Amino acid sequence: MKRFVLVILAATLCLKCLAGGITAGPWVSEARENCVTILWTSDKPGTAYVELEDGTKVWETYAGRRIFKRLHSIKIDGLKAGQILRYRPCGIEIADDSNARDPKFGDTYEGPWHNVRTFNKKASSCHFSVFNDIHMRTAKYSALAGQIDSAGTDFLFLNGDIVTAGNYKLDTLVKYALSPLGNLKAGLPVLFARGNHEGRGNNVNLVADVFPNASPAPFYYTFRHGPVAFIVFDAGETGKNRSVRYSGKEVYEDYLFSQIEWAKKAMKEPDFRKAPVKVCLIHVPMIDHPDQTDYLTQRWLNKHIVPLLNKAGITLMIGADLHEFMMCEAGSMGNSFPIIVNDDARRLDFSCDGKKITIRTYNSDGDLEFQREF
Repeated sequence: MKRFVLVILAATLCLKCLAGGITAGPWVSEARENCVTILWTSDKPGTAYVELEDGTKVWETYAGRRIFKRLHSIKIDGLKAGQILRYRPCGIEIADDSNARDPKFGDTYEGPWHNVRTFNKKASSCHFSVFNDIHMRTAKYSALAGQIDSAGTDFLFLNGDIVTAGNYKLDTLVKYALSPLGNLKAGLPVLFARGNHEGRGNNVNLVADVFPNASPAPFYYTFRHGPVAFIVFDAGETGKNRSVRYSGKEVYEDYLFSQIEWAKKAMKEPDFRKAPVKVCLIHVPMIDHPDQTDYLTQRWLNKHIVPLLNKAGITLMIGADLHEFMMCEAGSMGNSFPIIVNDDARRLDFSCDGKKITIRTYNSDGDLEFQREF
């Protein structure tokens, strides 16, 4: 009887946790050696803070004020490379803010504790998993994510088209892009490259809010972990007709040219230039595809950006978008590095010990379908 009462009490407390406060998350984004950003959504707008193990509370603020939101995004600065940060998301719901001078607060909530480790360029190895072209198929997404050994993984990378074009709403975007990752997203940084579908529809700026990246722009950036330096590009649309239909080809070309100028400088930075291994991550692969209409962007990227990557000594490119697996050997299309295109039904796992790279892909049943060392 005593055991039964304890079980009922535990279940009641659990339901109390789920009843209010956090509706999705937390998840970790914008990870670097000295910072991470913690995000979650709450069922009602309110103020929010991240509590650290030592009792420190880092509040969500804007220009010196605590703000009332449902999507909470709090950057924790001043961390050390390779540091394990123990944290939990907390908040206070706003009951009535109609009177700006006297808002009424409601319930306080405290989420569970989680651990996340910052990046460290001195780490001896780098391990991460890639998902792409999920297109809101949550069952397959969950199956692929459920196989991951979190203890042996440094971060997760979403390489575009995790959702499908539409008028984005916060809860829908989080439901399809992040919820299938389960508890992984609270302890492993989730980094993101925008796919062409995430560039369509209305409220596309919300994607950047869910996957924040302060510098230099939300969807293209560099980062470093262990022996590997990464450069992430955003190709925008994928074909001539689609580009004109959704935003106009000339807009995306201007956007890509700005990335080229940025990349020329970014790849000369010491952390990138001195890395033993350099990996390019992009949704739209930079391949010289024979189809000159639907693959206009791929060919454009191959012509304009691949020569820069060759000069910078890129080791490997990982792309997506085509919904099929491709292995483009170095030298096959003006590339001095191999290009791997992951399909829409596999998870790609990357491992590097500084001397060799191992790529493995797995299907949703956990079967190994491809393995290659470089």
